[in-house]
Amino acid sequence: MKNLVKSSIILVSVILLVACGASTKLTSSWKNKDMGTNHYEKIAVVAITPNNSSRYLIERALVKDLTAEKLKATPTYEIFPFAGKMGEVVSKSENPEALKERIKAKVNEHNIDALMIIALLDQQKEERYVNNNNFYMGGTGYYGTPYMGTASVGIGGPYAYGAYYNYYAYSAGTAYTSGYYVEDVTYFLECNLYDVAKEELLWSARTKSVNIGSVEEEAVKFANLVVKDLIAKKVVIP
Repeated sequence: MKNLVKSSIILVSVILLVACGASTKLTSSWKNKDMGTNHYEKIAVVAITPNNSSRYLIERALVKDLTAEKLKATPTYEIFPFAGKMGEVVSKSENPEALKERIKAKVNEHNIDALMIIALLDQQKEERYVNNNNFYMGGTGYYGTPYMGTASVGIGGPYAYGAYYNYYAYSAGTAYTSGYYVEDVTYFLECNLYDVAKEELLWSARTKSVNIGSVEEEAVKFANLVVKDLIAKKVVIP
């Protein structure tokens, strides 16, 4: 029985470690089948974010992966300086049409024939309580079957089953054990690739990132996911 319990604890720990490691995932993607497969001489990448450092890291990571696939790609943090200051651009524009014309002029000026745009769709925050009492071993259930659970993550149980004193002891231990609150932040990004001449959306992908520790590391993961999908769907060719 002790070996079984130890094995269960190890298994739960491994699952948690794996879950924590998968911080960025591709949640969906779409290809415009009417556009077929295309070749472009200059795919420009622009990340629309107010943080210039994040923009640089995201664009650089995507260009690196696109270039590795022998696609002609270039970042835009130098040729589109206004993309990182969208609020300033909008305020200087008389109307949305003026902003559109300004963007089109930049694209034509630099002979861009495909444009990849990365934008933040949504950002969600959720607060959760972490109990310092990592594991609690319960008593026996109605039929004498031992049960266990992890108090910190809510896996296992159910704690309410079995003798009353087991649940009482567990509840008291949880109530009087110190813990702390953490905030989980989830980012939802969208990556769209457009054909400039035809003014058509070629391909679109969405990703989900949880608790980003390093923007540089996540930018690499993000680029790897979206470029792999772009190539797998044969949206563009070298």
